[in-house]
Amino acid sequence: MIFPTQQSPEQLHLLAQGERGDLEALILVLEARSIAYILDSEQQLLWVDRLQAAEAEKQIRLYQDENQNWPPAPKKVEQHPLMPPTVLLMGGLAIFYVFTGEWKNQSPWFVHGAVDATAVRQGEWWRLVTGLTLHADARHLLGNCLLGGVLVHLLSRVIGYGLAWMLLIACGVAGNWCNVILRQSAHLSVGFSTAVFAVVGLLSGLRMFQKKKSLWRDVLLPFGAGLSLLALLGTEGERTDLGAHFFGFLVGVVAGIISGGTPLVRWCRPKSRQRFFLVTSLSLVVLAWWCAFYPPEFFLNVLS
Repeated sequence: MIFPTQQSPEQLHLLAQGERGDLEALILVLEARSIAYILDSEQQLLWVDRLQAAEAEKQIRLYQDENQNWPPAPKKVEQHPLMPPTVLLMGGLAIFYVFTGEWKNQSPWFVHGAVDATAVRQGEWWRLVTGLTLHADARHLLGNCLLGGVLVHLLSRVIGYGLAWMLLIACGVAGNWCNVILRQSAHLSVGFSTAVFAVVGLLSGLRMFQKKKSLWRDVLLPFGAGLSLLALLGTEGERTDLGAHFFGFLVGVVAGIISGGTPLVRWCRPKSRQRFFLVTSLSLVVLAWWCAFYPPEFFLNVLS
């Protein structure tokens, strides 16, 4: 409340001087405690009765202590300090295409490495991995390397390149496996795009655990990139497996939620562990291709 202005200067106590907005915030505190005041708008002074000066200063001090760090600063996404070798790894995928070429039924790479649902059900698990490294044509490869590379780099900056590649390969394999198990018909598929859609799912799952979310950057951007990739690769044709894309995304979301809700990302932060996961991921790919051309029964026949 405001008390009458006929008070003599000896009865007044100067409580604060400052900007109008700051003084108005203090006035709210005084009014909440029924402390009378006078606001001099011209000189930007706030006066109180001398008899209530001690109580007014106490309440102002309590208010300032409670609001010292308010509002809190927006929490930034902590990026991993290690620069991901995304260009090198995606470049390796492109170089591999130089050797394998585009889809040809008689090509040994596709005969032994494509995701053949019938062969996978018969135990050729390595096809779930090798199929990720094959591409039907140059457009297929370009889409995965460009749009996919951007998403992989973003994921690597958030959780580290080693863990990122371990998760995207694992989710890509799981997506291919779900597609084989749930689709009973025989089919062939190839492409890194299943892993790329897994990355979209991983990013979406991880963003759920951020306190401050941006709808455009954290939700719509990954989905938009995924839709752009789908449009570039096409939605029809015998080499486009929408089922694998869907299951890759779905598995990625689950993996992202698990990773974001557990200490996994923090535990994997050290450089040594990131390198271990990257080497393990690449070793799995090499092992899968070794099994593709030299399956386990090959060694059994040699030994016998």
